[in-house]
Amino acid sequence: MIRHAIAAAAAAVLAMATGAAADAPFSWTGTYDGFFVCDKLTDGVASSIGRAWTMDIVQTGDRIDMATRTVVDPAEGTSTILYRGAVQQSPAGDEVSGYVEFCAGTFAYKELVRIFPATTTGETFGFAADTVFVSQEVPGVEGKLVVESCKWAMRRVSTEAPAFDPCP
Repeated sequence: MIRHAIAAAAAAVLAMATGAAADAPFSWTGTYDGFFVCDKLTDGVASSIGRAWTMDIVQTGDRIDMATRTVVDPAEGTSTILYRGAVQQSPAGDEVSGYVEFCAGTFAYKELVRIFPATTTGETFGFAADTVFVSQEVPGVEGKLVVESCKWAMRRVSTEAPAFDPCP
C-alpha cells in the first residue's frame, strides 16, 4: 500500500512538473543566425540582394527588442540595425508570431516586419518573416526611392540573453 502511495505521489509530481513546463510562456530571447534575401526597386530599376547575418533578441513581456548585425561593405565593418515590436503566443502555447519595426540604424528608412507563426515544440527554434522597406536615404543612392520586399530565415543558436542598447 505504501509503495502504491509513493508511486501515485511521484506520478502526481511528475504530471504537475510536466504541466507547469508546458504552460510556461515561450521566450524569444537569444542569438540567431540566418539569411535575408530582398527584391528591390531603386529609382524604378529592379535588383536583388542576399546576405547572412546575426540577430540578437531580448523579450520583455510581449515586447521584443532586436539587433541585427551584417557586413554590407567590408571596408565599413559591421552594420547594426535595431527593431522593436510585439510577439504573441497561441492559446495552445505551441506557436508564436508577431511583428517588429525599424527604430534605429545608420540611415533613415521605414521597415515593417511580419513574423510568421513558428512552432515552439521543436528541438531548436527558428522563424521566418517578410518585410517591406522604403527609403530615399540609402547610402550611395540618396534622393532615389528604394523599395524592398525581403524574406528572413532565422535559427536560434543560443538562449542566453544578449547585451545591446535597444531603442528608447
